[in-house]
Amino acid sequence: MPTIYAKTDRLVLRGIEKSELPRLVTLLNVWDIAQWLVVLPYPYTMQHAEEFYADMDLAEASGEPQFYGISLKSNSLLMGGVGLHPPRGTSAIKGDVEVGYWLGRDFWGHGFMNEAVQKVAAIGFSRPATNALIATTSPENVASQNVLQKLGMKNLGVMLRDYSALRGDEKVVKWQVTRQEWKAPRDL
Repeated sequence: MPTIYAKTDRLVLRGIEKSELPRLVTLLNVWDIAQWLVVLPYPYTMQHAEEFYADMDLAEASGEPQFYGISLKSNSLLMGGVGLHPPRGTSAIKGDVEVGYWLGRDFWGHGFMNEAVQKVAAIGFSRPATNALIATTSPENVASQNVLQKLGMKNLGVMLRDYSALRGDEKVVKWQVTRQEWKAPRDL
């Protein structure tokens, strides 16, 4: 049974089980998703999933999980993930936590990611060391930018990417919401 970290009206944010790695590979081995995840290997293989699982396990054991699998309450089937991790790049500031996320293509267009990211933001800001949540997006990734705007993040502008990536634009849009700016939604 995976660890349950949070619930929303429709979703469960949870750990993933090793038995779910084949599903993780199937979900992530889709170019429509991988193209935006600049540090995700593509094609995504079982070996990649096993390495990710080992890293996730270490973070969970440290007491600050970095990855939260997303599933519907109604069926508990893994449908995506959202993470809170140390920021990449030379512009990282102490107290910043980077938000990253993806959702299986069959689940797009239902508001699931907005719901999941709001709940994970609450988890992030429940940690005393978190001063701000940050994210970067491709300038063309409008869907992801909409999620960040709904979270309350501010667009800090287009800048050169300052971290290594497997693909993607050299320029990214940087996003941020500070602890003082963030307002936790009441209806999750």
